[in-house]
Amino acid sequence: MRRLVWNELLPKDRFLVRVARPLSFTEMGYVTHLYLPIIGVESYTLYQLLAHGVQEASGAASESTHRSLMLSTSLSLDRLLDARERLEAMGLIEVRRRENLQRDYYYDYLLKPPLTPGEFFSDYVLSLMLLNKIENIRFQQLREQYADMIATQLDQEYTIVENVTKDFHEVFQSLKPSELEVKKGSEREQFLTKMETSFPPADMKSGFEAQVAHPLSVSSLRLYLPDNAEASKVLGGTSMEFLYLLCHFYQMDSWGMGQELRDWTLYKPDRSLDTEVLRKRLVQRYSEDKLYRNTTVESGGENEWGPGQLPEPGSEAFVRACRVLSPLGLLERVVGGRVSKVFLERAETLVFSDGMQPEVVNALLVHTLASMQMELPKAYMETIRDSWKAKRIATVDEAVKQILERADQRAQSVEKAKSTKKDTGTVRRNGKNVLQDKLPASVEWQREQEKSGQLSAKGKLISDDPELSKMLETLRKKQKGE
Repeated sequence: MRRLVWNELLPKDRFLVRVARPLSFTEMGYVTHLYLPIIGVESYTLYQLLAHGVQEASGAASESTHRSLMLSTSLSLDRLLDARERLEAMGLIEVRRRENLQRDYYYDYLLKPPLTPGEFFSDYVLSLMLLNKIENIRFQQLREQYADMIATQLDQEYTIVENVTKDFHEVFQSLKPSELEVKKGSEREQFLTKMETSFPPADMKSGFEAQVAHPLSVSSLRLYLPDNAEASKVLGGTSMEFLYLLCHFYQMDSWGMGQELRDWTLYKPDRSLDTEVLRKRLVQRYSEDKLYRNTTVESGGENEWGPGQLPEPGSEAFVRACRVLSPLGLLERVVGGRVSKVFLERAETLVFSDGMQPEVVNALLVHTLASMQMELPKAYMETIRDSWKAKRIATVDEAVKQILERADQRAQSVEKAKSTKKDTGTVRRNGKNVLQDKLPASVEWQREQEKSGQLSAKGKLISDDPELSKMLETLRKKQKGE
């Protein structure tokens, strides 16, 4: 069926072009060598035309109509729209459509920088698409062109690294607070306010980073469904929530999940998705290292923990790891690679069978690993799981509170046990605690007085009392073990 382009875009529709940040000459080379074979000449020409329409010095936006684009590129409206959509799919442009009360459209085009060669080649989909277009010889030439052998060799030979960069205030020590003070109502404040309102800067960000854009979307997944699947049942309601949760757990994107949904055996007779079969399929696929994953989605910015090391409960690194990483990603970071099927099933069950929030599952996993010498005993985890579910723990902050309270209770119990052991009159004999009898306080006092010779001549000695003498003799025999 032919696409009705006039329902989506008209030649008279105006557009505005902005850049997320200045594009360098080197980045334009990335687009030429890495993106051009995939997006084609028409999309490449459109990107170059829009990029050079923005003022280079200030980054100020430019505006025009789509008719001018059609004349400049010699493209019909439908081909122009196709070229723009290929740029959208590759993450090189972001499109927002504005509308006024007269129902006139105004398009806002935000140009984004391309991925660096390292990011591009690390993306499984983009790397293979480029290889399929340019074949082996040219692909190898590009890899050699963008390789950095010196830096790699340096990392291998000089492993001890120290950051000796000086801070701003270490260099500019003479800077006084009075130099940075702008008094309210002063001439300087009025001047700065006038500059902000009269000459607003372009909306660019120096810290903008290009990203691989393969988000999970219904429109993308619909293309992968087989004939025996009904899109409304598979990609709606609880089924879609389940797919989002799976993608987060296994770090998958639309393309990776779509490859799994192609299998017609995953669907029930009513054409809905069998979630249990899909779960088991993904566990098996991961164990066999056949799962298409996008591991660059989750960033591991923390350097204070990694393989064999765990973040301290309650620390910023602990909370950040629980919130950002998926349970599987967290386990992979702890073990330094792929995890065993046992570890995978422990985490997968907590999320999909027990219905716990992923961040709470992360807290439970780290707590169990720290308490059980880097192991995940099933009984121990189920005990904590039941306790947390009974207390309705739903966030990592609540989980941290329970962990710290439990640690305080254990510390108090140990301290109490030590003090109790000191207070009780017990001795060890033949490896067993033996409770020792004690004399009344008054009798003990009298014994001390007799030993020190401070008892008056008229005072009665313990030996004068047959009952006390017998009690003292019995106590002595017990202490000797007779």
